[in-house]
Amino acid sequence: MNNVAHYKVAVQHPDVSGFEMLDMLMIRDQLEARWNRLTLQEQNEVMAADRQLLSHADQFFAVLSQITSFDYERQQRQPGPERWWWYLDVLVQLPQSFRFDSQPTTA
Repeated sequence: MNNVAHYKVAVQHPDVSGFEMLDMLMIRDQLEARWNRLTLQEQNEVMAADRQLLSHADQFFAVLSQITSFDYERQQRQPGPERWWWYLDVLVQLPQSFRFDSQPTTA
């Protein structure tokens, strides 16, 4: 399974282990790193999966919080704001209507 397909499947399962979720976020990093090499179709699929991740941000955050802290992960990875998935702890504090109406952008 390629990374796009893996990510698409992973965001549909907010009930998996925190370690699998952490792997999903690292896969999203890989997709971001090669964004310009993805086809338009793949980019659209990733953005649709991003919306799915945002729609379940509370669930993903709750499970991930059991195995790591986002402060720690950001310290280790040094993500910029364009890697918004490493800021789920911040995003879950936003009103849901803002999260659902917003479409994540990527560089």
